[in-house]
This record gives sequence, structure tokens and C-alpha cells, in this order.
Amino acid sequence: MSSTPGHPHSTRRAFLAATGALGAALLPRRARAAPSEKSKVVLSVGGRATLYYLPLTLAERLGYFRDEGLQVEVNDFPGGAKALQALIGGSAEVTAGGYEHTIQMHAKGQRLQAFVLQGNVAIAVGLTRGRLPGYSGPQDLKGRRIGVTAPGSSTHMMINHLLASAQLRPEDVSIIGVGTGATAVSAVRSGQVDVLSSIEPAVVMLERSGDLRIVHESYSPAGTKAVFGGPLPSACLYAKRSFIDENPNTVQALTNATVRALRWLQTATVDQVESVVPSEYMLGDKAAYTAALARLRPVYSTDGRIPPEGAQRFLQVTAAHDPSVRAAGGLRVEDTYTNAFVDRVPKRAG
Repeated sequence: MSSTPGHPHSTRRAFLAATGALGAALLPRRARAAPSEKSKVVLSVGGRATLYYLPLTLAERLGYFRDEGLQVEVNDFPGGAKALQALIGGSAEVTAGGYEHTIQMHAKGQRLQAFVLQGNVAIAVGLTRGRLPGYSGPQDLKGRRIGVTAPGSSTHMMINHLLASAQLRPEDVSIIGVGTGATAVSAVRSGQVDVLSSIEPAVVMLERSGDLRIVHESYSPAGTKAVFGGPLPSACLYAKRSFIDENPNTVQALTNATVRALRWLQTATVDQVESVVPSEYMLGDKAAYTAALARLRPVYSTDGRIPPEGAQRFLQVTAAHDPSVRAAGGLRVEDTYTNAFVDRVPKRAG
């Protein structure tokens, strides 16, 4: 039976439609973007031009932060440890850095929390030209000059883990901060270091020129299993827990933009990626950059989620070489990250 205006059925439909619309407006819908508490965010990163943080570059260059109503000021540092210091010191509000820093800082009473993942650990350790021709394992690193992006960074973490696996101490080697990109390349070619622990695209560039021979890596499934026992979450966005609690809409906007960049990266061609990335990030060797991008494609996150098993594995890895983490009683790995913001990212296409 059809309803006419004023009929009880028609009135009831109108009422339900109105209340349904009101209910939808009141629900914390994923697709509804609440205004950010901040219009500008200062973000620190250790190695902005590296492929480790390619999703950050894409979110910035493709305008995804702007689409979320955010102006993101990116301050670049020679390595992850320096970027972390900027956050702790208050000159940055958010950091793009290694997830393990949240574990290490929790052990020291600093409540940091990662909220969106960019990719897994993707570090290579190589011997410079003519050094250690008979290398057989981490025990041969003793007494060597080892270049890392910065002391305390993820590249340093990998060296410490390799040393611990050979019952060596951090003091058994000399650690030299050589930065990322061109400065790392220069340190190798000038003979400043015997061993380099670094990230792309510098590694591929040095490999292709014959200046570096990779002996350990964590970007292939086999290499990662050999070094760490399985994949580890690494490049992420993290902040002080107080900032996250006080600015949830801002954190959601940062997460939305990052996940959107990750989705775009899943289907983008190499040419599309390289058309977005500044040419100077390629260090004058586009072919090496292309090769490095192909190598790292599998390590990028597809959805921004930090896997609980990977986080737990990283706690065990960090405790193996960091006395402060071992000594921290009651450290709960679930306090060092959250997937709540990723779970609320709109299900739209990238």
C-alpha cells in the first residue's frame, strides 16, 4: 500500500530518516575527518632522502598532509638518534624513526608510542673495498671502524645485535657516525671506515661501484631471518604519549596521510615514484636508485599496522644488546605502539 503525505507510515519514515541521519552524524565515523587540534606539526627524521622514509616523502610531495588540513614542517637530521633527540628535547612534536626507539625510551621512563608503520627494518652491513677478504661472521668485526648513520640509530642497533650474537661488546669496535646518502658514500670511498651499516640508496650505489660488499642484510626474508629471526617493524611515526593523548585528531590526520601514501605506493610504477621524489634524493645515480627501490618494495607496509609479533620480536632483539632494556622490569611492548589510528583510516582508495 502506498503512503501519502501526512499518512502515519510516511511520517514514521521521515522520522526514521531524520533520526538515522542524526545518529550517523553523532557516530565516530571513519570517513568523517574531525578538525585537527593543530594546523602545523613539526616532524623530525633521520635521513629524509633515504628510501627508508619514502612513504613520508610521498605523503608530503603528493599533498596528502595538506589534504588532511596539516602543514608538516620536516626537519632532517643525519640519523635516527638525532631525530629522536629533537623529539625528546621538544624541538619536534613527531618523529619518523625506528620503532625500537620507543622500546629503548620506555626502558628509560620516556613514554613514546608509535602509531603508524612505514616499513620493516631494511639495513645492510657491508665491507669496504679491500677490507676483511676472509670475513666469516660477526666475530671478525672486532677492532674495526664501523660507519653508521648516527650513534644510537637503527643502523647502530643492527651492529650491536651482530656483535652480541658473536659474544662481543659494543666497545670492541669503533663506531663512526657518517650520516646518510652522499656523506655515507664519501666515508666509504675515502677509507674512513672498514665496515658500513646503512640504508638505501647509498648501499646499492656503493655495491654497483665495487666499493662495498654486503655480508649481512635485513631486506630479504632470508637475510632478515638470519640476522633477527624474522621481520621487525622499523620506520614509523612516533610521538610522546602526552602529545598523542592531547592531539588525537592531529595524529589521525598524520596516520590517514601516511596510509594513503602506502596505498599509492602499492600500485605505483617506478617511473611514477621517481617523478614524485626530488632528483637530489637519487644522489646523481638514477639507475642505482631504481635498483634500490626494487630491492625495498617488499619491506614497505601495505596498511600501516604494527604487527604484535614483530613488536614482541623487536623487544627480544633489543634486550639482547641493550642492558637498559634488559633491566627494565615490567616493560610492556603493547605500551610502545598503537594500531588504533590505523584502524580508523577511511577505506577510500589511495
